[in-house]
Amino acid sequence: MTDTAGQALNTVTPAKEGWDSGARFYLTMSVLGAVIVFLGFTPSFYLKSVIHAGLPLTLLTITHGVVYTAWVLLFVVQSALIVYKRPAPHRQLGMLGVLLFGAMFTLGYSTAISAGKLGHIPPGAPAPLAFMALPLIGITGILFLVGLAVWNRRRNDWHKRLMLASLFGMTIPATQRLAVGVGFAEQGPWIGFTVAELLLVVAMAHDYRVNRRIHPANWTGACALVAAHVGVAWAFASPVWLAFATAITQG
Repeated sequence: MTDTAGQALNTVTPAKEGWDSGARFYLTMSVLGAVIVFLGFTPSFYLKSVIHAGLPLTLLTITHGVVYTAWVLLFVVQSALIVYKRPAPHRQLGMLGVLLFGAMFTLGYSTAISAGKLGHIPPGAPAPLAFMALPLIGITGILFLVGLAVWNRRRNDWHKRLMLASLFGMTIPATQRLAVGVGFAEQGPWIGFTVAELLLVVAMAHDYRVNRRIHPANWTGACALVAAHVGVAWAFASPVWLAFATAITQG
């Protein structure tokens, strides 16, 4: 067999990737995303009773935080199951993940609208109704990615990349809180988006190194994150968004 033929047989194209292809990389990136989430919300949620930082927690924010945490932990567990070649429990837990995400999506919208009504914003953030754009547009972008990933659950090459991009999107509010903590409150939203986009760039670089191309699913994730980034920037200064936010908080 010639070297060229051998290389052709050893090349894994995105369409033919095994369900566990690159599993350790995806687990590593999942754990990194989870660590960012937990660090970002440690003062205001996980160690709230010790640090007493931020606004008091309501039943709605506690419920949202618990469901959000459960989804992130389940994401890491499912990534680990792929590493340990346990496809059956991975797929079985997938349904739980969909249910958790549905609850998290609903609670996220409710929490954002409630915060807008009450005027609750992080330090350095725009006015409450303008700031509502960050969670509402961000959640919508993540919903798009997760929905597309579930639709493509039998196409492993698409599913895992879209899900990882959705987790990167989930780090945005956590990174924003970390930015506030180190003195970059006004830049917090943009730092959050930039870090999420850089994480996706790492995934795209891994794609290119392994497959000599960037998979379309990663380009889709990039478009979703950048669109949310641009959308939030527009909304922060838009009277159209202000009118929309006023309408939904007064409804």
